[in-house]
Formats: sequence, C-alpha cells, structure tokens
Amino acid sequence: MAKKRQYEEDYLKYSFTSLVIVGIEKPQCVLCNVVLSAESRKPSKLKRHLETKHSKYTTKNLEFFRRHEAAMERQRLDVSGSFYQEKQALVQASYEVSLQIAKQKKPHTIEKLC
Repeated sequence: MAKKRQYEEDYLKYSFTSLVIVGIEKPQCVLCNVVLSAESRKPSKLKRHLETKHSKYTTKNLEFFRRHEAAMERQRLDVSGSFYQEKQALVQASYEVSLQIAKQKKPHTIEKLC
C-alpha cells in the first residue's frame, strides 16, 4: 500500500493550506484559491506553483501567508450556511430571468436602435 502524504504546517510557506473534499485532503493555494490534486502534495510541486504562478510572493514571510489563509477561511461557508442560501437565491433569480428571455424568443443582447 502506498504511503499517503499528510498536510504539514510547512506547506504554508509555499502558500498552500489543506482542503478536505469528499473525504480527500487536497492542497489549496491561499493566493489564487486553486485546488491541486492530492498527488500534488509534494513540497517540490507546491514550490513550483508558487514560483511560476506567484513569483513576486516567493520572498514573503510565513506571516503573510497566514493572513491570506485566515482571509480565505472567512470566505468559506459558515456553519449556518447563510452564504449558501444567498448563492442559491442568486442562481434561482438567474434561472427565472433566463426563462423570461426564452419566452420572449429574443436574444439576451438586444441593442437599441437610434
């Protein structure tokens, strides 16, 4: 059986935190919110992401990445699910507008003729 890597606090210096999706722990970049595959949890791959995608942040200290991690945590769903409720309402409104446009049988980009 292959050895699975566990998240280590050291990964934060490469701008990555841990995210659990369907019981699988995956690395997530705290700068761009990209979630990599579980196999990409090697320090060399995390460092390569930081150096290629965020080269201007390679000299930042650990506290910088901790602040970004805390900000990202605040953006995630809260326990009450209020963010989810708000998002669901927006999607419902979008569907209703799309339905009205389809009923009118006109393109959604109607230009005014002057």
